[in-house]
Amino acid sequence: MAEIITGPFHMDEQGFLATIEELIERFDGYSSGKYLAELGKIHDEYGEIGPLSLFDEKVCELGKELFCSTSWVANLAWAMISFDYDLVEHDANFLDGCRNIVRKYGMSVWLYEMINDASMAVALQRPSSRMPFQIGLTCTKDVFRRSKKKGGKYVTGKKKRLACMAEYLQEVYWLAAYSLLRWGEEEPRAAEVALMVLGYGGIGMCMLRDDPKVVDSGCDEDFSYRNLCDHLRDLRIQADLDYACNADLAESMLLEYPACMDARYLYDAGKIVEAYRVLWNKQTESASQIMERVYQKGAYQVTNIWEDPLYLHDLALSLLGAVGSRPLTEGFRTRDDKMFQQGVESLRRTTESVKGMGLVMTLGGYICFPEPESRDDALFAPRKEKKQLMDTCNGLRDLSTMVALYRFPRDVESLRATRALLAHDAKEYIDLMDPYMGSVDETGGNEERPVSVGD
Repeated sequence: MAEIITGPFHMDEQGFLATIEELIERFDGYSSGKYLAELGKIHDEYGEIGPLSLFDEKVCELGKELFCSTSWVANLAWAMISFDYDLVEHDANFLDGCRNIVRKYGMSVWLYEMINDASMAVALQRPSSRMPFQIGLTCTKDVFRRSKKKGGKYVTGKKKRLACMAEYLQEVYWLAAYSLLRWGEEEPRAAEVALMVLGYGGIGMCMLRDDPKVVDSGCDEDFSYRNLCDHLRDLRIQADLDYACNADLAESMLLEYPACMDARYLYDAGKIVEAYRVLWNKQTESASQIMERVYQKGAYQVTNIWEDPLYLHDLALSLLGAVGSRPLTEGFRTRDDKMFQQGVESLRRTTESVKGMGLVMTLGGYICFPEPESRDDALFAPRKEKKQLMDTCNGLRDLSTMVALYRFPRDVESLRATRALLAHDAKEYIDLMDPYMGSVDETGGNEERPVSVGD
């Protein structure tokens, strides 16, 4: 069992604070009413059309540096355009709150509180004061508006409210993972916590308790999550040994990077489908049941990882991400053959892409190709189509980021490339990984387009 590392997380808190201070200073022109007053003067002098541009691109640039490509950045942009006083004030208070917590307690406490706040919103079925006014295509003010005529009841249904809070929680997971990768380059635990946040949600949040500052802030002093984290780590090591000892892989073991990574991906993709089919007619515990047991009672002996539902679940995450692997894992859990076959087909398309262009190019393709087209289409599409397009883009972000966290090396350059995938930063990803991507044409693509999971 691996040694547990505890102690403060070494995050670049000074860099974060310097960036958010600059953002707050620039946004102050909106929150203080200064720009609105200037706009009034120009209106009086020039009429409706004046020479002043009120949109500060630097605000969005700083916002993305701090909050990745989450809804908080879009809300800052909308606040600058709309001059909605409530929105401007809400955004200003959010920025102040983030700065104050990081300054007083540190980034690990801030991230823990953000995830805990979103988790409690879902669990208690009530909105959080930290939620952006706009999450994706959803206006949270409308979703959680109460009707005086109905005795203060919500005007929208429970299903819509829960979906909104679940989307908020997912955005917080993205923010936490990005923050760990962006500001935790010197922290050896950051990448693993980011992976667990994206793949296992609350378990990743609990891992922040390894920082004494989080415990001192008053959180639950339950460290049972270490049982599960250690067991998953041991399963992955056992799988590595199984792969290394496979006599048929002598040639693959001599491959250089990134070809060796491609070979392992293709091996795992073939083995997981075979393993699920062998177990199909057998009674097995679900991965969630096993996780709960390990969480409470500790690790168990695994004689054959290919017969262990928890390992197969974790492996599926490493192949298709949390969203993309759901048809495969849920199809097996419920023994729903149709759903399972959808997962198999998604995996087949991805493996064909890896065979044709390699894993590095495949993951880059998920943000280089579908994203711009989908976002442009989403601007003019009906709401239902917009939602589908945005869900597809977010699913591809989840897939590419999680596969990279599982399978890329943990050197600084590779982790920066992983962060670029999470941030939809195609240029940064290509700049970092270009030596491993083969021939790339002038548009940033190649002759083949990678397939999209869920097509």
